[in-house]
Amino acid sequence: MKDTSFTISPEKRGRCCAPHGFDDAGRLTKRTSGPGNSFRAERPAGMTFESGGAGLWSTVDDYLAFARLFTGDGVRLLRPETIALMTTNCLTAAQRATAEVGGLPLFAAGHGFGMNVAVVMEPDRAEPALCAGGAGTVGWPGAFGGWWQADPNDRSVLIFLTHNMLERDQFERGIGFGVYRAISAFHALASKPLVAKS
Repeated sequence: MKDTSFTISPEKRGRCCAPHGFDDAGRLTKRTSGPGNSFRAERPAGMTFESGGAGLWSTVDDYLAFARLFTGDGVRLLRPETIALMTTNCLTAAQRATAEVGGLPLFAAGHGFGMNVAVVMEPDRAEPALCAGGAGTVGWPGAFGGWWQADPNDRSVLIFLTHNMLERDQFERGIGFGVYRAISAFHALASKPLVAKS
């Protein structure tokens, strides 16, 4: 994972996607800061703080290398016991029922939470916008629309990358739902069985 970091070296900055969001009319626009000044377009030189839970830059190739840890197809970096711990739900039923982000339920519909990944517990109820697939599928949506999942049952990996930040008041007015509709449509298409032409 050579292209995943909290900082981007000067020689790689030209490869970075600019942060985007939506204006009040719902049009995609470039952003220079996030809600509540939650991010900057570019990390100031000499900034030493790394959040540990947000703010990573990455590429589709690095996402794939990471996701393959959960399907058993990648380079083995973690012991099977570590993967099992990461992919086991750690929430109680009450925590699952009440967990929310921005006032929206997070785990009530078929998901639990392992170590930094959502875990599919009830495949028939799991929403693709978080992750969906067979029991034990893991994944997570990022704040800027990056989304991935890895299903150990069929050893599939799905990755969907956008680079836009949704604001809660816009989301409440229906602005930005297109990203989640796109993820659901992508998931439906990517999950269809392949049919060989004879």
